[in-house]
Amino acid sequence: MPPDRPRVLLVGVLPGAVSALQAVLGPGADVLFVPPEQLVDHTQGVRGERRPTLVVLGQELPSPFGLVHAVRPHPADLVVIAVSTAETEGDLAALPLLFSGDRARHLPVSQADRLPGVAREMMTALGRQRTYTTVRAAAQYRLGAGTAISRQMGDHLFGEFLTQAPVGALMLDASGAMAAWNNKAADILDLAEPESLGRPLTSLFPETLHARLEEHLASSGGEPGADPGAVFERLRPDGAAQALRLAPQQVLDLEGRERRLLLVEDITERLRAQRQLAERTSHALLSAEVAAAMTAPGPLPERLERCVTAAVNRLSAVFACVWAVRTPAGDRLDHTVCADGPADGPTPAHVRVRQALMERVAAERRPALDEVPGEDSTVCVGHPLVSGGELLGVLALGSTAPLSSAASGTLEGIADQMAVGIQQDRLLHRLRATTQALEHPLLPPHLPALPGFDLAARYHPHGSGLHIGGDFYDAFATADGRHVLVLGDVCGKGPAAAAITGLVRHTLWAAAQHTPDPAHVLDLVDRALRRQRTPFCTLAYVVVDTTVTPARLHLASAGHPAPLLRRANGGTTVLDVHGPLLGALGEVHHPVTETELLPGDTLVLYTDGFTEGAGSYHQRESEDLAAVVAKQPPPPGTARPADHITAVLMEDAHAWWGERLRDDLAVLALTALPSAPAPAPAAAAAAAAEDSAAG
Repeated sequence: MPPDRPRVLLVGVLPGAVSALQAVLGPGADVLFVPPEQLVDHTQGVRGERRPTLVVLGQELPSPFGLVHAVRPHPADLVVIAVSTAETEGDLAALPLLFSGDRARHLPVSQADRLPGVAREMMTALGRQRTYTTVRAAAQYRLGAGTAISRQMGDHLFGEFLTQAPVGALMLDASGAMAAWNNKAADILDLAEPESLGRPLTSLFPETLHARLEEHLASSGGEPGADPGAVFERLRPDGAAQALRLAPQQVLDLEGRERRLLLVEDITERLRAQRQLAERTSHALLSAEVAAAMTAPGPLPERLERCVTAAVNRLSAVFACVWAVRTPAGDRLDHTVCADGPADGPTPAHVRVRQALMERVAAERRPALDEVPGEDSTVCVGHPLVSGGELLGVLALGSTAPLSSAASGTLEGIADQMAVGIQQDRLLHRLRATTQALEHPLLPPHLPALPGFDLAARYHPHGSGLHIGGDFYDAFATADGRHVLVLGDVCGKGPAAAAITGLVRHTLWAAAQHTPDPAHVLDLVDRALRRQRTPFCTLAYVVVDTTVTPARLHLASAGHPAPLLRRANGGTTVLDVHGPLLGALGEVHHPVTETELLPGDTLVLYTDGFTEGAGSYHQRESEDLAAVVAKQPPPPGTARPADHITAVLMEDAHAWWGERLRDDLAVLALTALPSAPAPAPAAAAAAAAEDSAAG
């Protein structure tokens, strides 16, 4: 046969594909069926000098990948097409890493109809490159015949493509020793000949990684659960840290011996960037968690504990603690919270050891570092908690290694956040105490006792006690033996509203001591407000005449929501009591409504927070409150029916408005207690006999 006549060697190819290949390649090509075990014999020869040959490996072969390595395709005279099945596709997927597309390709069996076209394409390219590849193959052969064992092995095992590839490739023998490598692998692993030949790959890595590396190499990347790109870290000869991704694969060399091919990729910079990104993300999350904790409601120790717990988790620390300054002079530093145990439990060892360090940090007001060998083998860093020039405490964090500069910066940042949070908590505590001190004289210290009646009141200022509300109530006796009930709402909030409330309450009391008549009292309050040019005030004013039976109520309203009257049988109505507000309209008249308070009846006064607690959103009517009172009667036999009704209305308001509540709530209720039933005649006689006997 002519030496240049092309050949097509069919291995494991179904007979039906022969006619299609012959039709495409023409009569100038010899098509032969070759058994797998004879394929190497048909492809032997000097590369570049052999007959142009196309090897087609059919889907009938159980292990086509090994045959590809055995024939070692070359662009000058031998190319391979492998048809893959579902079982062999995984192995053949590595062909592009080992051979360029003009040397070896694989087709999924689902694309087998493309086989003739791909065969013609590769044979045409083979013809064009024949002259060039012949010369190139001769040069490579002379290079391979030299004394450089590693390069010879690399040339025969890898071929030119992987020898010069930008990806490191390393060949291991059955014992795990290095047998060949390409140029990139030599640069990555600092390999040199001949000393690196035959050296175990594990010797390039720390001893602690040997077992894991051997297990990884034995998996060959194809077993279930194996990680084909596991990362191993080591120190280079110059001491620089290096991270390598190693992907093993079982292959056959020219003699059919099983080798392990290892693709080596240096991902040091990529891993460093990933770790820096993860560290920065963790630090950002830590700052966010500390900010959320310090601005959340709840006791300060609980919020500080959330902060130190987040610091331990995000900075991989052993412990984190806060010492707080307990005295205004700052001369006492107490351990407050700790991430690894309750502050009131047994004192952790690191707390005892670090006390002196914390005191030094507090005294110098600057960070300090300490390490105590033999105690807990941790490095401890302390940061002062300073806000507004005031020392508030010390934050301590212990770790098994010194913190990075980024972690140190983050720790300093959260120390500032915690200091600001502690300072704000102290300011809020002072503000709450001031608010309570200002509110205290605006409400009666206690409600007067009315024999035969239950009098109850409830008050809830908006703002968790940080703002002085405008709602107020009062109850007192007059000189003529009657009682006055007052519930009002001053326009505004804060100290200005407190001043107006004080003016109104004292004017009411002073005026009622002369005469509790509503017209007289409300007129004086109106004139007092207009004289001071203060904002307006709404008011519900009730005179309770307990000198008559049943008790008589005289009600007047100054722009206030209408009172509710719940009868003993449960029926609840809105009383028609209306009048102009105080302090805004000049000469005004307030009509007085009279009604009886029978035994079991309850009078309810309330502020507009119950009907307009969220402003204009979803307002309620007085009839809605009347329905609530009617549906939840006091329990039978209770001694505090009025208190029950005030509690029901307050709970209903909070449930109705929820977080939308933007106003104060005040409610005042008076119940005429039913009279105790008279004793039966027999019981009365027995009681009289007992009294006589006792006498």
